[in-house]
Amino acid sequence: MLFYPELARQQRRSAFEIKDRCLCAYSALPLRYRTMKEMIDMTRRYLRILLVGSLLSLTACAPQSEVRQMHQSISTLNKEMTQLNQETVKITQQNKLNAESTRGVYLLPGANTPARLESQIGTLRMTLLEITPVADGAHATLHIQGESRDPLPAFSATVEYGQLQGTTENYQEVNAQSLLVNAPASLLAPSDVNISLPLKGITPAQLGFIRIHDIQPVNQ
Repeated sequence: MLFYPELARQQRRSAFEIKDRCLCAYSALPLRYRTMKEMIDMTRRYLRILLVGSLLSLTACAPQSEVRQMHQSISTLNKEMTQLNQETVKITQQNKLNAESTRGVYLLPGANTPARLESQIGTLRMTLLEITPVADGAHATLHIQGESRDPLPAFSATVEYGQLQGTTENYQEVNAQSLLVNAPASLLAPSDVNISLPLKGITPAQLGFIRIHDIQPVNQ
């Protein structure tokens, strides 16, 4: 049962590999992900191993308490598989959107995977955190980490958010809204900063994407 969190961690680590390409300002850097088929096949192999062990336990006339515990374990495993499969779909979508993006980087709720952006202030790694409901919509935290040895300067960025409709190959941004955010200068390197995102007019369940672009240094 402990191998699933480890599997997810290995999959997320593999998602951070960067292919060689020329970097353009405001372009998302493509990441190498395992395909959804590869990940699902791995989870199915683990599930088969567990089920075989469970059947052996049953044929050995295990006590009812152990049988109940086994059923609970299988139920938990099924939930973890479902969550992992959903996360895999989101990672695949996020990767494709960023590979095709000419303006900024996409972060999708549920992908739980950072994305890198080459900007005027250097290469940044961005992560979407803590999406919660509020009275007038949703609130999220955007974590930005610099990858250079220099502290991040003060900067501004445009954040667009909304719903995604359609398929990964043919999608449309719906009810898109935007806001301007600012971050203070950092004193340490490597630098990271958390930016509060008030996402008005949309619930966490409706939120399909966040796109960050036009990162500009700000003179203080």
